[in-house]
Amino acid sequence: MRIESGRMLNDYIQPNKKQYCIPVFQRDYAWTTEQCEKLFEDIVLAFKKDRLHFCGSFVYAPLPTKKHIDRYIIIDGQQRFTTLYILIKALADSATDEAEKAAIEKYLYNEDKFNRYGFDDKSKLKLKPVKTDNDQLQLLMTGELDKMNKSKDGIIYHNYMLFKDLIAAFLAEDSANSIMMIHDGIDNLICADIKLDHDDDAQEIFERINSTGIKLGLPDLIRNYVLMTDDDQERLYEEYWLVMQELLSKDRMESFFLDYLNMKMDGFTKESEAYRDFKQIYLNGQYTNESMLAELLHYAKQYHIFLNGDDNLGSEINRALDGLRRLNQTTVYLFLFHIFDDYEARVIDKQELGKILKLLLNYSIRRLICEVGSNSLRGLYKTLYGRIFSREENKSHYYDAIVSFMSQMTSKDAIPSDADFVLALKERNLYRKNALCKYLLAAIENQGKERIVTDNLTIEHIMPQNKNLSTAWQKMLGDNWETVRDRYLHTLGNLTLTGYNSELGDKPFAEKQELLKAAVTHITVLYDDVKNKTAWDADAIEERAQNLAGQLLRLFPIEQPVHKIEFKDPRYAIYTVADPTNATYKHVNYYELLGERVNVDSFAFMVRSVAAKLYDYDASVIETMARNHESFPTWQNPVFSFEADGVKNPVELKRDSGIYISTGYSAYDCICFIRALLKKYNLDIEEDFAYSARPTKQNDDKQEDS
Repeated sequence: MRIESGRMLNDYIQPNKKQYCIPVFQRDYAWTTEQCEKLFEDIVLAFKKDRLHFCGSFVYAPLPTKKHIDRYIIIDGQQRFTTLYILIKALADSATDEAEKAAIEKYLYNEDKFNRYGFDDKSKLKLKPVKTDNDQLQLLMTGELDKMNKSKDGIIYHNYMLFKDLIAAFLAEDSANSIMMIHDGIDNLICADIKLDHDDDAQEIFERINSTGIKLGLPDLIRNYVLMTDDDQERLYEEYWLVMQELLSKDRMESFFLDYLNMKMDGFTKESEAYRDFKQIYLNGQYTNESMLAELLHYAKQYHIFLNGDDNLGSEINRALDGLRRLNQTTVYLFLFHIFDDYEARVIDKQELGKILKLLLNYSIRRLICEVGSNSLRGLYKTLYGRIFSREENKSHYYDAIVSFMSQMTSKDAIPSDADFVLALKERNLYRKNALCKYLLAAIENQGKERIVTDNLTIEHIMPQNKNLSTAWQKMLGDNWETVRDRYLHTLGNLTLTGYNSELGDKPFAEKQELLKAAVTHITVLYDDVKNKTAWDADAIEERAQNLAGQLLRLFPIEQPVHKIEFKDPRYAIYTVADPTNATYKHVNYYELLGERVNVDSFAFMVRSVAAKLYDYDASVIETMARNHESFPTWQNPVFSFEADGVKNPVELKRDSGIYISTGYSAYDCICFIRALLKKYNLDIEEDFAYSARPTKQNDDKQEDS
């Protein structure tokens, strides 16, 4: 690797028979208006002050020569180089003097003076971006602006037009200003010229350079990792990466990779550690670049279905997927990856898949209505498949196994009962869960007839929201009208859908009925038990709530298993940390923390595992305790420390964490430790953590030491 000084125009853009290629592992061209304006400002200033202007590094490596053109791959500096190329095109197109125009245009093209080499349109250009950008650049260079992408994603077009405007403004600013002044300013741009040798590790240099600048996104880093080191990168890019990108769109790629990693890993990744975790999965799985890309594309196709549905799967499956999306139940995708793998392997058929998706949607709705905390969902869905199908024979009764397991769970993740569901529907504030509320009201309205489109409909309160209700409403509600309003205002019985929300407002009930009649062709089912009422009070609202809750129970049932499968081992019981004495003379086999199940073989290991999980959840709590040598209430000694001699029997909490945890506790004390740590994290000791254990013989050791 050699580092020298280079001039952007004179040393890279101007020389004939050179072409700079943007490798497929690089991100697409993405310079913003602000960055382009700053570059133009620097160029004008470089001319006015007649001084060189440093614009960063330019890292490149030689490629095989083609058609007598020396080709180079750009490792760093592609955004700036592409921007200059677009600016030079805008400069040539802004020139009114034909000689100037021709001279500037020469910078952009390789010239075959004697027609000896057969240059085509691609080899003529001195810049070859990635495929998606290259198509747009070709159109720009041939002047076919009408065919270019003019949407917000058409960055090449927009930056070209921006430079045309900036050039025009510069020329209008002073009659003495000229095109050649901007040209000379470009000529003053210099960079750190870093040309790599064949024995340089391009990937390592790329990562090191980008770690000091604007951070690359996770998709960019993964693309770099699986494509940079492959000689067949053009084919791999087009057959795998480009297909993935078109399936998911750029704004969905990151969430896909995070879900993929969380599905593959033992624990959960963090955005800051996701790239490192991806490389570890790649190395541990002994993937090749193509086998990894093939697996990613496989799951990207599934993810596309999760996000958009698939006509080939039928209406029932697509309705369930649409419901999960609308209710933002995306954590279920960790489980669905496995389910769809089995569907594609023909372990289950389309009918079974539909039953499972309907179960998951109805389960999600019940949790939301009953206000079961969502902090355990990610852990639940991550481990659910392994817990249900650890016995392969359970797949012979696939749906039955899933619903049996979810019905037998004893944590807060258990399926809410019909009674709890109906009670919550009648009494809970449904309006504040706006998306859920609208979804359920639309489901009631859409049953048994042509489906209405709810996008332009709003949720209407039959009894108005206004705290200062009119005299007519107060009289209808009775002497305790304020209590009635506060109790029933946002509940199911008082809500409907309408396209006339702003018109209904605080109108008396009789007037609202007349206006709602006008919407009868759109809203009928929801209006059936309103239109014939002479008064709208607590009794009317309760009666309607009972009716609608019954309809929702029929619409979103939990289909019971035909073959009930037992998952409970009679030797084991589930315990919380509320009573540490339960751990005495017990053998532990797993714990559940925030829905995630982790197998353990001792209480001592369980302590370290729980602490490590909570450290990943929020490192600051344990770091503060370690820094301050803090002990738990009623405990004498610190439990975490950055120093090995700061705690008793130190064991490193996690590799590279630099934190030591104290060990050597009895089973009783292990549970006390976990209970105290859960409280430090403001977690519920009854709801957010449980462990499974069975009795040991009385003559076993009374303590489990680390």
